Amino acid sequence: MRHAFIVSVALIFASGWSDPALAQGSNPSIVGVWKLTSFLRKEVGSDKSVQAFGDDPGGYRIHTKGGHVFYMFVDRNRKAPAGAVTDVDRIELFKTMTAAGGTYEITGDKLVFRAEVASNQSMAGRTLTYHYQIAGKTLTMTTDPVKSATGGPEVFFVTTCERAE
Repeated sequence: MRHAFIVSVALIFASGWSDPALAQGSNPSIVGVWKLTSFLRKEVGSDKSVQAFGDDPGGYRIHTKGGHVFYMFVDRNRKAPAGAVTDVDRIELFKTMTAAGGTYEITGDKLVFRAEVASNQSMAGRTLTYHYQIAGKTLTMTTDPVKSATGGPEVFFVTTCERAE
């Protein structure tokens, strides 16, 4: 009887640990794989906003238990090169994607991302703060204002993802 009790308790703990989101109950974990559903760029102090990678962007964010993160986002409507990839093709492909990886820490509703590698080298070595919320299977992350990489006004990004795993 004692053996059955120990096995039952072990199974309960193992099943709770198998899914970090379930293990934390009402405070779901960011750990896991998230599929991009929206990537909105908004100008600070303005009503101007744009879906940076179109209305149906592609991509994923992956957060590990160990504090690492990687993301890659693309415009699903980007054109595949017709033949051998030219420099013009590379420029167009680069303009329709972003990717970065590094480490993250969470304090309250803030996630601090430290980029170690990035598709745009100006991002590597930077720290970006997000305010995040998980509601059901939806992750919404909003950055603090940042200087636009294109030299324009300050912007912030609102990233929305659905839990994929």
